[in-house]
Amino acid sequence: MQYFNLEDESSLPHKNAIEKRSLKLTNIQQRASNQIIDRILKQSIFVDAVCGAGKTEICIPVLRYLLEKGLNVGWAIPRREVVIELAERIQSYLEDYHVTAVFGGCVDKLAGDLIICTTHQLFRYPQYFDVLILDEPDAFPFVNDALLLRFAKLACRGTFLYLSATYDVDHVHRIVVPLRPSGKLLPVPTVKCRYFPIITLLQDLMNLKGEMVLIFVPTMKIGKGISRLLRCALITSECVDKESILSTFREKRNWIVCTTILERGVTFENCYVCVYEAHHRVFSESSLVQIAGRVMRGMKPLKGTVVFYCREYSTSLLSCVDRIKIANDAARGVLNQSMQEKA
Repeated sequence: MQYFNLEDESSLPHKNAIEKRSLKLTNIQQRASNQIIDRILKQSIFVDAVCGAGKTEICIPVLRYLLEKGLNVGWAIPRREVVIELAERIQSYLEDYHVTAVFGGCVDKLAGDLIICTTHQLFRYPQYFDVLILDEPDAFPFVNDALLLRFAKLACRGTFLYLSATYDVDHVHRIVVPLRPSGKLLPVPTVKCRYFPIITLLQDLMNLKGEMVLIFVPTMKIGKGISRLLRCALITSECVDKESILSTFREKRNWIVCTTILERGVTFENCYVCVYEAHHRVFSESSLVQIAGRVMRGMKPLKGTVVFYCREYSTSLLSCVDRIKIANDAARGVLNQSMQEKA
């Protein structure tokens, strides 16, 4: 079993040739970033940011601030699918630093200026991080896993920075980011409760030919059936060629059936979302909020809707809709204040 060793120079990573990105933050994002910098070395912080608020970009100035001080910084994510994409994305902003990705099957290089890893790999860094960023701590498999939580606590000798749109944590300073950088409100799901929701789903899909559509299903069995019916791709946690499936989906901009594996960490511009059997117990409130958050992303979104298809109204489904409406009320307050300041 391999642990991080400060003296192991062979584990130092080599930066890939990744195109440099320029960082442009909105006033709201910059304000949140400044607030984090002011407090992060004194106390743990929870950044309560709506889906699509640009949590990664908000944290870039924070990372620069911490790395310039020579501190050990980690960024932990529950799902391995997100690690590589996030590492490349952050490396494009931090060209002067080494960003290392660590996840199951990729543990040869453990050292770096910034470590981005799955929460499962935190055991390799005992009492190492001065600041540990926990990204989406309410996501599977980290949520409600006592062992993974212990890994995180043992790896961090300083403070935590929690990032999520659907997390609740007590006794931690909260910074709220209620608005996406596009200035658009969150799309509120349309709920279609029918005795045979599959018929309504198929009817709606006929009006979405040529569009990019994510069709979320609660189980792999249901997913296989709908995938065969629609003759489109299916992606689940069991797929070994996830990257290839997603790449084809992005290129052809067609339909894809998926489980909750795509509820977080992926962004598709101008896409539509359908949630089949949204009343199913698999779909928690936070899961549905995250799924709805896939729509109308980016700085200039042009189209996209969210529709929940169900046979009954679940508590999670109704709570999700209420939560999004409350978030939009907060966003309207920010927009109104901004307009008054400009007047």
